[in-house]
Amino acid sequence: MDAKMEYMKWQRNRFLSDEEMAYLKSIKEDEEKIEELFGSDIEFGTAGMRGILGIGTSRMNNYQIARAIQAFSNDLIRKAGGRVGKGIAIAFDTRKTSEKFSDTAVRVLLGNGIGAAVFTAPKSVTQLSFAIRYLDLEGGIMITASHNPKEYNGIKLYNSRGAQILPEDMKSVIREFRNIQNFSQIHPYVGYLRLNSIHQKIGLSNDYKYQNAVLKTSVCDDIDKDTVIVYSALHGTGFSCVPGVLKERGFKKVNLVKEQMEPDGDFPTIDIPNPEDGKTLDMAINLAKEKSAEIVLATDPDCDRAGAAVRGRDGEYKILTGNQTGALLLDYIVRFKKDMPENPLMVQTVVTGGLGKDIAEKAGIAVRETLTGFKYIGEIMNECEEKGDMNFIFGYEESCGFVAGTHVRDKDGAGACMLIAEMAACYKKNGYSVYDRLEELYNEFGYADDSNKDISFPGTEGKEEMAAMMDRVRNTGIETMAGESVKVTDFLNDETGLPKENLIKFEFEDGSFAAVRPSDTESKLKLYFYVKGENSDKAAERKQKIEAELSAAAGLEMQD
Repeated sequence: MDAKMEYMKWQRNRFLSDEEMAYLKSIKEDEEKIEELFGSDIEFGTAGMRGILGIGTSRMNNYQIARAIQAFSNDLIRKAGGRVGKGIAIAFDTRKTSEKFSDTAVRVLLGNGIGAAVFTAPKSVTQLSFAIRYLDLEGGIMITASHNPKEYNGIKLYNSRGAQILPEDMKSVIREFRNIQNFSQIHPYVGYLRLNSIHQKIGLSNDYKYQNAVLKTSVCDDIDKDTVIVYSALHGTGFSCVPGVLKERGFKKVNLVKEQMEPDGDFPTIDIPNPEDGKTLDMAINLAKEKSAEIVLATDPDCDRAGAAVRGRDGEYKILTGNQTGALLLDYIVRFKKDMPENPLMVQTVVTGGLGKDIAEKAGIAVRETLTGFKYIGEIMNECEEKGDMNFIFGYEESCGFVAGTHVRDKDGAGACMLIAEMAACYKKNGYSVYDRLEELYNEFGYADDSNKDISFPGTEGKEEMAAMMDRVRNTGIETMAGESVKVTDFLNDETGLPKENLIKFEFEDGSFAAVRPSDTESKLKLYFYVKGENSDKAAERKQKIEAELSAAAGLEMQD
């Protein structure tokens, strides 16, 4: 990409504000900055698009949102053979530019003759997914950068079933996106009528219907409703749904982390709004200590991920991994669900730990594994609905994504928070705790260390580094790790029965595994581990050896 030429083209970019245009002109002599901002194009991946906010082709901005929605519109119109009969739902999170980007999405849809149904306040991913199904719409757009830092924003695209668009369908959207190289190829609404008078507003009835659908996923009512709960929205959209769900479920002692309930795209009280990150829960855990809470809950900005911490026997709080929470929830469903359907099915990803799988298989519940990304779990939910041969009961992934029931086709932060709280209240009523139950599961199925590792590689050079590391791992010819033989599966080149993905997995005879892949949505190399041992210390020791060998094979020892 010719950075200088792109920079000159942007002098006529009608999607820039006066302030942005002034900044653009201020860097006309700064060749290094022009190269940084215009030397590459932002990537539209199979999981949507995220990027650092700013001016230029390599950044996330109003033009890139308009371009993406035009690409989505072109694809919808082509597939419909002309007019798109149903509208598109649009929701946005609490980030600073999200509402503005939502308005841009509305304008581009309307400019292409596609109806828009719009939330007028920040809402969660699952409220969007539910609305698509409830209102019988053609698809959806979520303006969010999920759990990324405040410098980011982006979009997720949804199909008519309320699931994120699958890679095969996304390919045509990506082609359209890359073909849009001129501002004249984007067609926003420019009519005389006020924008808010010509689109449908999604109101409170959707919120109530969604809340009722979540409440129907309840497992057991023999619970202690005086269980003390702490919840934080981490400045995100969880404020719009989680407290209401917990209240309607009957919990009387829900303590909100007030400083983090206020929607704020700067996320002023945390470094990163990701409930997987232990430090992110510090403020909630401090309040939990003050209130002697049994359970701590938090959701990310678009409220699809749910993090949890539980009180141990020593009074200290243990932050649960996504693997642990998912296995505990499945175990809770298996033990206490009274209306278990025939042919129940649990779904997890290929990098999700094996404890849930062990629990399911012992209970006679079928298990399917799929690629990383909840869009694949949503597709299996759709298959179950169509074929009627299996009944989906629960799906989860290691990155704190969970869904019970079939009311949505994405991970459901509010639903997960309700079930985690209910599980804690059920166990309290029966004289023990979530922590106690986790220990029982480890005693039965074996201890496991599932602490994963993410390594950042920003920029174009970072992507090249990650590609080189994946090549090194592929070509090293690994047959053993920590002195044990492993089965190696290359999901990009081997036949797995799943779509191709740049993922390599190393499996041990006892069900332990290690895996490595570059993220679809972040400039990160992700290392996954699920390593068993006689006890927690032995599991950690074995995992450390496996991680060292995998890191060496990738060349990561040079990065530490």
